Amino acid sequence: MRYIAFDAPSANEAYAQAPDLAQEEAAVTLLRRELAAENRSAFHPDVSVPELREVRLRAAAVADRRWWSTRTDEALHAAVRAAWALMEHDRQHGDEVAGPYGPDSIEWDAEGGPRAYVRQEYRHWLTVPPGCADPCPDDAPCPWHGG
Repeated sequence: MRYIAFDAPSANEAYAQAPDLAQEEAAVTLLRRELAAENRSAFHPDVSVPELREVRLRAAAVADRRWWSTRTDEALHAAVRAAWALMEHDRQHGDEVAGPYGPDSIEWDAEGGPRAYVRQEYRHWLTVPPGCADPCPDDAPCPWHGG
């Protein structure tokens, strides 16, 4: 039997370009407030799937980063719950999944797997512009990759 190596980004790789944790927490809080139904006028449409996913993704990344900085059981449980919420969202709305392994991949079944899924998705969200295939084809790179 052949086993394929799985290489999810480490926390250092995934969050290297992320804003300061306190700044990201504040941004997620503000985003949640802006998207709350009571703060949207009757002229605004309902929250879109991509908006909801961004909140879940960024909140899960904040929870994962908080665990990495505190290593408490409470922070671990919060990070796992947030990761599962993102994975469930992505199972239902798979169009937004960006990384090479989807939420149903067996790679996420190992201990820490759901949080590794968050790191894969957050790293891609943070570093790769929308619409980029990453890696771009050599004959048609996007503007971000030098096209």
